[in-house]
Amino acid sequence: MQTLPKLENKNQSIKTSSEIELILCSVRTQLNSATIERIKALVQQNIDWEKLLETADIHGVIPLMYTRFNSICPEVIPKSALNQMRGRFYAIAEHNLFLTGELIKLLSLLKEQGIVAVPYKGPVLASFIYGNLALRQFGDLDIIVQQQDIFAVKKLLLEQGYRPNIEMTHTKEIAYLQAKTEHTYDFIHDDKRIFIEIHWRIAPKYISPIEPKDLWQDIEPFSFAGTTVSYLPVEDWLPILCVHGSRHMWEKLSWFCDIATLIHNHPNLNWEKVLRNANAFGCRRALFLGLFLAHHLSGVVLHTEIWQQVQTEPMLNVLAPLVYNELFDEVKTSNKFLGRTLYHIHVRERLQDKSLYVQSFLYWLITGEK
Repeated sequence: MQTLPKLENKNQSIKTSSEIELILCSVRTQLNSATIERIKALVQQNIDWEKLLETADIHGVIPLMYTRFNSICPEVIPKSALNQMRGRFYAIAEHNLFLTGELIKLLSLLKEQGIVAVPYKGPVLASFIYGNLALRQFGDLDIIVQQQDIFAVKKLLLEQGYRPNIEMTHTKEIAYLQAKTEHTYDFIHDDKRIFIEIHWRIAPKYISPIEPKDLWQDIEPFSFAGTTVSYLPVEDWLPILCVHGSRHMWEKLSWFCDIATLIHNHPNLNWEKVLRNANAFGCRRALFLGLFLAHHLSGVVLHTEIWQQVQTEPMLNVLAPLVYNELFDEVKTSNKFLGRTLYHIHVRERLQDKSLYVQSFLYWLITGEK
């Protein structure tokens, strides 16, 4: 059993299985000799390889785990398990390449129409963070545009064989775009089996106020797969990724790997801008929680001044155990009575954001609609 970081609260040492410990060791940002030896020791224990592969797949870390195992100790891993990992790794890589081709095509068409579009998560983030499309699992495509461009994007996607995931009249579309609970217009290509989320917000308004207009002045060119796309600097991505992870209660280890690798590969990032963005977006606490857990779970070393500020956040001792439970416990925080609601109230530092979330929760409670 591995014991995760002990917080100040009583009884907050979280114990995990050997399978989870092996996954955590294999996806750390940097591997020192002690971690490598621990991996070699763990793989020779009574590992439930089927459970390990299933868990790693759920957490989106098969590519990272396989590449580490394959370079460190392939000879001591059961051949059937290694073959399964290898097969899954190549299947993910092939699917990622397929989605990348579609994304490049759509971004080119949007550019021809004069629509500024920023790819979100997916292939470009894999290239931006890891420098390798195969090392990040993703299943769909996400594109950020300004709200006024939504209908032009819809027209283009319809011409390319996509259909809306939910059919709406124009009147309902207008109401949908104005709703605080919505942030994407989703489309499906049935033949290609591609799902696309077109974002006019980063998240529902009760989660975060971040909109494209807050980011568009920072757009810069990024070289990707033989072309140039519009992208955002790392200082913008850190708060955005923490908002995304926090929205889903950090249910996947891959999100911490993204944050940790992003920080590790950009040692000169402008932390002053990161904090300024987080303060402006009201997500400083979510950012600090993401940094704290990325440090403990993925091993990233944070700038001394930033780490000191992270450690002064008083709500970490409340929030981190909730995330550990969500990640590792059979009875997850989100399955407990008001577990998700209490997390989302605690993770917000501004009263108006807490109030907006409570309003959305009460609306859901009364109507059953998110």
